[in-house]
Amino acid sequence: MKKMSFLKRIIVRLIKMVGKEFACELCEDYNQDKGVFCYKDEGRTKEMLSYPQVIEMLQVYDEHCIVPFEKAMGYEDARINTFDFVQFKKYLGHVENLSKKAGIAMTGISFISVGKLHADDGREYSSLIYMPSTTVDGAQVLYDPVQSYRSKALVTFGEMLAKHGYQWIYDTKETYKKGKRKDNKYQLPVMMKATNSLRDGNDFEESGAANLSHLTPPYA
Repeated sequence: MKKMSFLKRIIVRLIKMVGKEFACELCEDYNQDKGVFCYKDEGRTKEMLSYPQVIEMLQVYDEHCIVPFEKAMGYEDARINTFDFVQFKKYLGHVENLSKKAGIAMTGISFISVGKLHADDGREYSSLIYMPSTTVDGAQVLYDPVQSYRSKALVTFGEMLAKHGYQWIYDTKETYKKGKRKDNKYQLPVMMKATNSLRDGNDFEESGAANLSHLTPPYA
């Protein structure tokens, strides 16, 4: 067994003496360069809801979203997207570390509505992908941490989508007004560009977006 360094022994003793809060600070100070990020429980946070607030939001969906979807699709939409907790923390750690190395302040996580085929019945249900955002001129702009790290500069989600043939209009109010289409078709007349970046044997460019959700549609 390797002996602990003198500095590490001091840190361990201080942690035992001062407690978890100090341990968390030490974790950040000494391990962020290794991609280790540590957080502490600060008590109930401002975004946590009361049950009256939860019920109000559920009722808005019940009354205004279920019927239009059923009329359009012929069945009720999925209500739950469950993400594996451990995997989500691994994702956050990875994109935070890439962002730090790229010199980008990661200020948010955006959940984006998408469609996804359900494995059991082949029906199309709403799902979510998630992507980090950073603050640019006071607005939250989605960016790709993978491509930003490789470029050593901010590469936005919109730039990467445009490169691959899709127009993203949701970064700001201005881009939404300018890009909104009545037919909701945002494919661009360009071919997807293959890169040297390989993933699972496929010649596709990697993104920083993620979705490993378990869809839960209503049960008949």
